[in-house]
Amino acid sequence: MRPSLRLLTVPNRPPNYPGHIPLSTSQNALLALGSGIVGGFLDISRGDLVASLSESTAGTFLPSLHEKMVAHPEGRQIMRDRPRISGESVLRDKLGEMRRGTVGREYWEWLRGGEITPDSRSDVQYIDSPTLAYTMLRYRQTHDLYHTLFSLPPTLPHELSLKVLEFANMSLPVAGLSSTLGPFRLKRRDTWAKDWVPWALRTGREGKSLVGVYWEKRWEQGVGELRRELGVKRNDAFGVEGRWAGYRKIREMERELRRKGEWVDQPEEW
Repeated sequence: MRPSLRLLTVPNRPPNYPGHIPLSTSQNALLALGSGIVGGFLDISRGDLVASLSESTAGTFLPSLHEKMVAHPEGRQIMRDRPRISGESVLRDKLGEMRRGTVGREYWEWLRGGEITPDSRSDVQYIDSPTLAYTMLRYRQTHDLYHTLFSLPPTLPHELSLKVLEFANMSLPVAGLSSTLGPFRLKRRDTWAKDWVPWALRTGREGKSLVGVYWEKRWEQGVGELRRELGVKRNDAFGVEGRWAGYRKIREMERELRRKGEWVDQPEEW
């Protein structure tokens, strides 16, 4: 059980899958309340509490998220195969040896640059349905790939921008709560809201569902090509790069690699 939630009492019924912790309705409500309050009024650095909050509110959105996943052949294949992204799978698939500009290599570079490992994502514990539990796990394990897709560094402003996008794209309650309360922790809240919220809402609403992408089968695809396929673009609004150093650094790195001919993808507008 997650350390901050040890006071919850587990009902006397068997788990539905390895690691599952069954909860009664009242316990689930307590979990939602406790993780929502202690977690931070959206201290999104508390991944354990954000994860618990997302699981305790899963009944309100997870069935529809699952329907979005299986609405297309690629999503149905994910549910049949049930792949898992981990530090071991990243090494096994040799993402670090792929050409710059591919989905796999840029994901590997993003992880390395942020000193992040896929293994830091919490396992699902409190969702009763094994199928829906995997749906939640899949969203959780592919979240960092959304950072890669949109060239967003692992900083608070860009994490919140992605939460807005996820809310518009997937209707996740915890993403909506994070994107509503989280900005109060930003020093440049008004600038962030002007620069990032309109882009995130439009991109999430107009793009294809991100949860149905079979990323493991796209490691060698150009990341720009994948954006075009999904109908999404990065934030190219006037002045945004100049105001957000982390975002600018990633974009400038890509431009330099393109100038050297080391970027596999055909140039997008930049």
